[in-house]
Formats: sequence, C-alpha cells, structure tokens
Amino acid sequence: MSATIGASTLLSWYQSFFGGTGTDPNAELNASQSSSASSSSSSSSNSNPIVDNILSVQYAPTAPWNESSLPTQSQLVKQAMSGANLFNPAAAQLDMQGASADYKNLFALYSGLNTLYSIATEASGKNVSSLQLSQLSSAFNNGMSQLSSYLGETSFSKLKLTAGTIQQSQTSTASTPQQATSYTTVPLNTSGNSSALVPAFQGNVAFNVAVQLGGTATLNVPINLADMGSTPRTMGNVVAFMNGQLQAAGAEGVSFSSAPVAGPPDTIQVGGKTVTVAAPTPSWALKLNTNPAETVTLTAPDAGPAVYIGQTVGNTSASTNGSGQTVAADAQSQLVKFDASGDGVVSPSQPANASPDQISTTQLGASVSGVQATAVAPDGSVYVLADVDATASGAAPAGGQDVALQKYDSAGNLIFSHDLGSASSASGLSIAVSADGSQVAIAGQVTGSLTAGQTVNDPTGANSFVAVYDGQGNQTWINQDDGVTPNQANAVAFGADGSVYVTGQAQTTTTPQGSQGPSNSFLQVFSPTGVSVANTQIASGGPNTSNGIAVDGTDVYVAGVQNGDAVVTEYDLSNPQSPTLVASRDLGSLGGGGIAGVSVQNGTVYVAGDTRNTALNAGTVTSAAPGSGLTAFAATLSTGLAPAGSDAIAYYGGASGDTRVTGMTVSGGDVYLTGAATGDLPGEPAIGAQDGFVAALNVGAGSVDYAQRFTGLDGQVAPTSIAVAPTGASVLDQLGLPQGVIDGAVSNLVTATTNVAAGDSFQIAVNGGSPVTITVQATDTMASLATEIAQATGYTVNASTSPAAGGGTALEIKPSYPGSTVKLIDGPAGSDALTALGLKPGVVADTTEKNNTTLLQGSNQAIFGLGLPATLDLSSSADIKTAQVQLAGAVSVVENAYQYLKNAATPANVLALQKAQTSGTTPTYLSNEIANYQSALTRLTATSSASSSSSLTSLF
Repeated sequence: MSATIGASTLLSWYQSFFGGTGTDPNAELNASQSSSASSSSSSSSNSNPIVDNILSVQYAPTAPWNESSLPTQSQLVKQAMSGANLFNPAAAQLDMQGASADYKNLFALYSGLNTLYSIATEASGKNVSSLQLSQLSSAFNNGMSQLSSYLGETSFSKLKLTAGTIQQSQTSTASTPQQATSYTTVPLNTSGNSSALVPAFQGNVAFNVAVQLGGTATLNVPINLADMGSTPRTMGNVVAFMNGQLQAAGAEGVSFSSAPVAGPPDTIQVGGKTVTVAAPTPSWALKLNTNPAETVTLTAPDAGPAVYIGQTVGNTSASTNGSGQTVAADAQSQLVKFDASGDGVVSPSQPANASPDQISTTQLGASVSGVQATAVAPDGSVYVLADVDATASGAAPAGGQDVALQKYDSAGNLIFSHDLGSASSASGLSIAVSADGSQVAIAGQVTGSLTAGQTVNDPTGANSFVAVYDGQGNQTWINQDDGVTPNQANAVAFGADGSVYVTGQAQTTTTPQGSQGPSNSFLQVFSPTGVSVANTQIASGGPNTSNGIAVDGTDVYVAGVQNGDAVVTEYDLSNPQSPTLVASRDLGSLGGGGIAGVSVQNGTVYVAGDTRNTALNAGTVTSAAPGSGLTAFAATLSTGLAPAGSDAIAYYGGASGDTRVTGMTVSGGDVYLTGAATGDLPGEPAIGAQDGFVAALNVGAGSVDYAQRFTGLDGQVAPTSIAVAPTGASVLDQLGLPQGVIDGAVSNLVTATTNVAAGDSFQIAVNGGSPVTITVQATDTMASLATEIAQATGYTVNASTSPAAGGGTALEIKPSYPGSTVKLIDGPAGSDALTALGLKPGVVADTTEKNNTTLLQGSNQAIFGLGLPATLDLSSSADIKTAQVQLAGAVSVVENAYQYLKNAATPANVLALQKAQTSGTTPTYLSNEIANYQSALTRLTATSSASSSSSLTSLF
C-alpha cells in the first residue's frame, strides 16, 4: 500500500512542529528552492532556509521599545505638560492581528512609565528654573495619579500585575518595644586586662539598690565598696561583692555581671585603604540584670545638682578655617550633662571637647536637627523636645520636619522617642512635666494641618499646637489653634489639677507683616482632657512676644517683650474660663534683648533673659553689669509684682562681647542660665570666638554659685535649652548607672512607639475582591491590630505578631490559604498606616520561581510587581533621583512581562532554536529534526514540476 503527501501538507507538518501560521507554504517552498539554488553557487553562505523561516514567524507584536523610531524625551515631556492621558491602551499600536489585549495594556503602561521617567530626568537637569520644576512636578504628580487609576482599573488575562512588591509574607519594620531585663553601662575597664583595677570603682563608691516584687515590701540593699576592705577593686571582685550583698538581702532576681565589649581595631590609612595595625583592645562594662516582675531603683546617698544642656555643635554649613581649608558641614545635636555639685564626680568616659565638670555627652542622632527644650522629671529622667527630619523608622516626615518627644535616663540612654506625627512641617518650642511626673506637655508651631484630613483656615500659615503625653510616651490629647497666622506657642505649664496653660504670640491681621509688625501675645487655658477653656489677649498694638509661663496655685505668671520692654503679668485663674488680670510689671527696655523664661517658687517670681539696659526696673542691683554689650540678667520679684524691698537683679557677662541667654530654669533658689558668649565671663576665660556657658546665679546675694564655659566640635557650640536635676549628679554617674527605676515599664501601643497615628489606615484586598479598610485605633497593640486584620478579612489573611530586632514585636502578614493573594494598599496621603508600619504596597502570596518568573502556587499564573513605593515626587534632588531609579525598575518589569507573554505564545521548539541561535549551539535533536525536514523538502521539490504529490515512503 502506498500513501502520498503534498508539499503543502509536509509544510503544515513542519509548521505544526515548530508552531505558528505566519508563513505561506507556497512562499516557504519557493524560498527553499531559491535558497537551494543559491547555496549551490555559494559555498560561503551559512544560512539555513528552514531555520530562517522558522525564526521569521511572528508570535507577538513588536514592543514599543524595539521600534525604529522612538519619541524623544522632550516630546514625551511636552505631551505630559499638555495634560494628555499618559496611560492609553487605545493609542497602543500592534503590528500583529489577533494579538491579546494584554499587549495593548502593557504597551500603554510602558508608555506612561517611560513618560514619567522622562519628566523626572528633565527635572534633574542643571539649568531647570524653579518655575519649570514646579510645572514638571505638577505634570509628574498628575501622571502618578493616572498610574494609580490605570492599575486599579486594568486587568490582564494571562498574568497579574501590581504596583508594589511581591512577597510570600511581609513583616513590618516598625515594632513595639519589649520590656528590658538588663542594663549595660559604658565600658569601665578599657585597659585590655580583665584583672586590672577599674578607675570608676576607686574612692568613695556607695549607692543603694531597692527591689520590690509586686506589692511586697521593698528590699533596700546598700552597696558600699569600702566594705571590700583591701580586696582589689577589679571588675570580677566588685561584681562578686555586689552580688553577695544582694543575695544576702534576699534580692534573688537582681544581679550584676561583667559584659565584654568589642572595640574597634586600631587602623591607619595607607594609599587610600584602611589597614589594621592592631587588634581591638578588650574592654568590659558593668551589667545589671533585672526581672520584669520586680521594680529595681538605684539611688545614691550623696548627690548634688546636675545640669543638662541641649545644644548643637559643629558647622551647620561648609566654611573656611584660618588656614584657608574648607570645613564640611558636620553639625550634631547633643544632650550634655554637667556636675554642678562640687563633689568631683568623675566621668566614666570623658567625651571629646569636654570641660572639667562635663559628665556625659549624648549624641541625639543624625535625624535630630535641633534641640528646642529640655525638662527633668521627678524620677531623674530627662525629656528632650527635638525637631527631626526623619522619623524613628528612618522615613521622611510627611511635612519634611516633625517634632519628637524623647526621654533619656540620667546616664544619657534613650528610653523612648515618639514622633508627633504631624501632617505638615512642625517645630517644637516648649516642654513641661507635671509635678508628679505622670504627664508631659509639649507646644510649638505647625505650618498647615497637624493631623491628616484636618482643614485649617490657612493651609500655608503657621499655627500653634499643644499635646500631652503620659510618662510612657502615650499621647493623651492634642490641640491645634486655627487663628490668624502666623501664631506660635512659646511656653507651656501644668496646673495642679492637670490643666495646661500656654502662652505665645499671634499676628494681629491677615496682612503680611515684618518681624517688628503688630502682634498679640496670648494666654490659653486647656482642661485636663484637652478642651480649650479660654484664650486671653495679653498685649497688642506693637511687636509683642510672650516667652515664659509659670503657675502658682490659681495664679499664672507670663513674661515677654512688649514694644521692646520686659514685662511680667499675673492672672488669677480661679475661674479658668475667665482669666483675670491681677498685676503687670514693666522692667524697662531690653535694648534689643529678650526674655528666656519665668518661674515661681516659694513665694518668689524669677525672670531672666538678656539686655543692653543695665538699669532695669527690678529692684536692688546685687551684681552690676560689667560691660555695655548684651548681658545676661536674672531678677527676683514679689508674687504680687508690686515693687518691694526684696526685689533684686543680678547681671552676668563680660567686659567685652555679648552674653546671650537661650534658656533658664530655677532650682534650689538659684537661677540657672545657658547661652553663648563672645567675650570674657567672670572666672571663665574664653576658649574660642564664641563659647557656650552655664551659670547658676544667686540673685539675692549677687553671687555665682556655679559656672562652666565650654566649646564643641570644630570650636562651634550653640546651647538652646537647660534643665536641672537637684540631686542628679552622684557616684552612679561615675559607674555609668542611672538614678531611678531601671528597665521600667514601656508602652506597647502602636501609636505611642511607631510613626502611626490613631486614625491612620490602609487597605487589604484578598483574591481580587473589594478592599477592606484597616484603621489603627489609639489603643492598638501589634497583637490587637493583627486580630483586627484577621477579623476584617474573614480570616483569609493570616496576621500575627513576629519577633523584631532588639526583642520588640512586629506585625506579620501572609495568606491563610495556598493560592490566595493578599494585596496591601497604602492609605490616604498624610494618614497612611502602611508606610508608617514599614509595610510595602503590593501582593503577598505563596509563589514559586520558574525560568526567572514568579508564579502563583496552585494556578501557576505569572505575577509581576513594579516595585513602586507608595509615593514618588520631585520635591528635592534626592526625590528626583529616587523617582528615576524606581521608574526605571518599573519599566524593566514591564519589559519582562512582555517577554513572558511572548515566550508563552512561542512554541517550545522555536524558543529552543532562538536560544541556540543566540548561544551558537543547536541541540542535537533539533538539528536532526531540521535536517529531516530539509531532506524531505529537497526531494519533494525535485519532482514538484511533474506532480503535486509524492510517495511518503520515498521521502524517508
């Protein structure tokens, strides 16, 4: 039996093997004949007609980035500036009929992303004007909005695509802290010999360890190293002695130990490379181990006043030194502690540029741009109010600058740092701690709205704000003024019942004014729960400021500058809703000086600042002004403010230069001042052209009870705030240990320990369904937030807590079931909880990798993530660079998605042949198949002129 086959049939078989129908069989046949004739006359040709025609078959439309004529950057930018739709599938041109709509959608996405990249690149140019940048930013923001809408409305049939990332699970980078169970000091033994005598243990070293378990009686364990007798005070011997004392007293849950500290190696630079010349010198610190069930408190029998100064050191901008060398900007914010006790407390680690009485220097971190206020709590801890340009998690604040409330122990170790979370740029200006230490109030200024979604009368104007926190940093209430801008709160104080009093100044009209334009000073009263009770005008009709406030029972004292004069005013707050003016005292012109603050203690009103008027109307001069420059002063007045024989004033400064006061406080009857001096000071010779100073003035006696002059990095120092702990300096400082409770309770609330504010939200969509909104509550912990997510998604999302670095608690999100997709969607601008939690928008799903493509488990459907963050903008050069990098990455993902679609439409044997052509090596099986078809086709064409069919058996 004989079977016949035509040429067209053979070619159909060959095409079915390689796939595709893009070539006409007759054309294929003619091409083969022509090629055969050509190959017989040219031995140098390496082309194979079968291979050439296989590779010429089209399986996907040509991608726009492969087209011969591409639009220029300027053309794309011009299109965007005209307001055109950047993501338009209808405009996508396909050169292949019947192609999937997925290609049009991908090409439209590519076109829009490429245009956005072009806008960002245009904005990065050197000669772009501010107007051009504004226009480009507007077009870019419009395009990003279009992108968000396009991705939300567009679906793909053969793949999935998301704007964000693709991960099998996500864990928040933000976390809530864990209760600490140990405290480690700075290295005390830095000799490299563990048996060496430890300097901090020498001399009179005595302190008390109090241990309380629940509601039981407190165990007081005195530690006095003198009881060691002649035993050398090495780290090992002292640790053994102290543990023996604790065990003998029954304090089983508390112990000391030695903690090895790895130091840096000794290195030098050789030819631009770092060369290690010596191994690190071993060091040892003292470690106090505690039990969460017990409260451990440290005190010292001999303690004196400690002064804390908030300051900035170093160059705030690049400068040229005396040698003509350029010195880079290297400004740092610090909290510096001085021993004002006179007991000679020795620092365990003498900091650089330290003055003789300087116990410690705490670097506040690169995110802190300035320290605005400091205050000491009754337990010896120190609060710092700082302006920050990065949140605790490292992200940029929503308004560019935020306010952070930081708490440090007396040894300078950070207990917590909580951001205000302002939706606009904010600055802190004042801080106050309640008498029992249970509450902390901060006040300042915010430009625009304080909370996301809030509407203010002037979105670009500055308004005052006040916020109150508990001792663990949980915010209890917050209030923003919405009056005539600009206005600001300069000082805040607590009343005995928890009421909050604020003073500051506001512009009198909406017409722009200069610095000396009309302004009103004001007094605001808030209830203990944050309800605004009263807002009273203090002075008007000129440039008026109010910089200090103090409370004495139902009397409130405010101090400021009215038309250039120092004025102290007293109000009766027996009826908080109607403050009554009691008295006012004008001390005279300050000659361009200012008021640093006011305080009232033991029936005396204290007011301080700086002045060029050496004859202020404040009573007896107990210490005369030594020069004619700007001079510090402190005055004491009677509580009724009427002139009295006990009134006194003391001036402090040098015979030359200026002495400017930037902070004041009162402790033990002395007025403590800090600031900067450009001339000499009594008993304190100049160090540089401008130095920092701290001085304790006994106004009545006209004496200086304590003074210290100091400098900082690069010889630059700018003190901004001061606080005094009456018993803050002791031998505990020498040991590197803090006073007060060790490893005290910490807040586990999300809103208190992360950048998330109550009311912030994000969305979750499961398996392409409608998204559900997750709103963070003020009382949420990571555990309760995980429960809320699981419940809101019908338990299709597995939300749980996860251990975080440093022992904290983070939030983990993953699908509950195999094959499920969980899409995380960022919340509204200004109240996005997703970014604040450190989670990324995108898809969380069980995936696998195949041929460099991510596939969903179960369905094996490809999924691609553009990796774009929640927000991109052109606000700064860094933001522009970020936008370029992110968009370039997104364009690359689109190209990969196109290649996936193209490969899926291309037969496997053709893909193998394409790969072989690229690599230059053709697999044996493929070479054999091509040879067989080539042989068959050659035989077929030899008889094609006589017959249109051939015997199949004659071909093989």
